[in-house]
Amino acid sequence: MASRCSSALLLVFSSVFAIVSSQQELLGKVEENFYEKTCPAAERIVRDVVTSHFGRNRTVPAGLLRLFFHDCFVQGCDGSILLDASEDGSVIEKEGLPNRNSVRGFDVIDDAKTRLERVCPGVVSCADIVALAGRDAVVLVGAPDFAMPTGRLDGRISRRSEADALLPAPFFNATQLKASFVQQNLTVEDLVHLSGGHTIGRSQCQFFSNRLYNFSGGSPDPLLNPSYRAELQRLCPQNSRPTDRVTLDRASEFNFDNSYYTNLVAKNGLLTSDAALTVDSETESIVRSFARDPDRFQLRFQRSLLKMSKLGLKSKANGEVRRRCNAINPKRMEEESSLVTAITDATTRALAFSK
Repeated sequence: MASRCSSALLLVFSSVFAIVSSQQELLGKVEENFYEKTCPAAERIVRDVVTSHFGRNRTVPAGLLRLFFHDCFVQGCDGSILLDASEDGSVIEKEGLPNRNSVRGFDVIDDAKTRLERVCPGVVSCADIVALAGRDAVVLVGAPDFAMPTGRLDGRISRRSEADALLPAPFFNATQLKASFVQQNLTVEDLVHLSGGHTIGRSQCQFFSNRLYNFSGGSPDPLLNPSYRAELQRLCPQNSRPTDRVTLDRASEFNFDNSYYTNLVAKNGLLTSDAALTVDSETESIVRSFARDPDRFQLRFQRSLLKMSKLGLKSKANGEVRRRCNAINPKRMEEESSLVTAITDATTRALAFSK
């Protein structure tokens, strides 16, 4: 009798363990062409949507690249920045100081998701759409094309407090920037490589105006080229609106190239965090090498972007494929309840069988 009971219970718990194990290892990793069989048109659909939006607004690529970066640095690359409500009731990432009224591209992601749901309902995650759109964004403005691994799951938690704490600020110095990247298991090299994303896009005056008028003791930042400072003072006078915008890369706002680094060498970096890369011995040498070699920059940027794209991958235990990118799936609790019920019923039957 005892032997039959033990065998039955062992069978039940082995089954439960297999279920849990398969959930945890099914999707906690990414691979190229993940949707090749389940949604073969997925990557083409995302690129078509990004291209369409780019045709109407040339600033879209910069917004999508920033959206990707801000997503991955908080809770990992899990689409948590897209949520309008968090499962745990937290104030969401969108409300964080680095994101509020500045992060863009949500409409592009939503459009891509709508099209994908028509073709492959419940298959392609929002996190993967963000990653693919980030890749497509830089390719559209001149970066060489490259494969973006897919298979991410969408997270259920989004916290403003983490966005405020984890995203590097535009006024960070080199030490703070390094610490921010190390916290994500990224290197000093990754920091300089990914900062090259500032070769496209714009920044609000409020994020660098202190460099123009009152950086230290009422004087401008000495790391800012005087001629560039005068240009910025015309664009962002002291009475300007804080949200007025200036291009991050004065040489080529809409081209993904190495001019960001040539600007830094000439003391024409816009943000404090940009200029900081030129006064640290580790980062300064990389800046100069990229200023000399545009191809090397493109290769290293891709490598670091792919590395970042694998941060904090969710498994079935803590992720899902959302039906709507701004909301967690409503049936999750019901599905969990069904699993618990099934396990309970199986245990009851096994115990009855053993008697």
